[in-house]
Amino acid sequence: MPVSPPTATIYRQRPWTPAELTRKGFRYYLPVKRVSLVRRLPEGTAPMTIKTPYDTIVAEAGDYIAYVAGTEVKAKLEDYEPRPIEPAIFDATYLPWDDDTWSPSPTEAHLLSLGCKPYYKVAGVWAKQLKTPAYVQSIESPELTLVPVGAWLCIGTAGEPWSVTDEWFHERYQV
Repeated sequence: MPVSPPTATIYRQRPWTPAELTRKGFRYYLPVKRVSLVRRLPEGTAPMTIKTPYDTIVAEAGDYIAYVAGTEVKAKLEDYEPRPIEPAIFDATYLPWDDDTWSPSPTEAHLLSLGCKPYYKVAGVWAKQLKTPAYVQSIESPELTLVPVGAWLCIGTAGEPWSVTDEWFHERYQV
């Protein structure tokens, strides 16, 4: 049975303090250092509507789009799983990839050929795995989205909430 907004917790972007987040059951997790292949969304392809497991979000021109390379080379850029990142947040949380021994996989090489550049995330995230459903309004979505039990609710460096699957979170953060 769906949880209605008046009885479920609603998370929106705001300036959270570490003490508030800790009281609400969040912990701070450091990122796993891994390559993210990223490019800016050009004017001609914006806005870009992206369906995530729990939300439909919209990326605007100039947003950074991080693509999941996966193991299979896709026909075109749009076929790779995208994740938008607002420019100020990207600038504060990512750095250019700095490992000279990195050798791109075939899918990473394909994304590089499509204009992506390698970066890695340096900022951690406040997060908790949901024990009850919660509503989230991400900065890329005007609508509240009901996020189910078992999903991870993350609060980013600008106080922005977003949600991801358990698998996605464990691949990217030190749990």
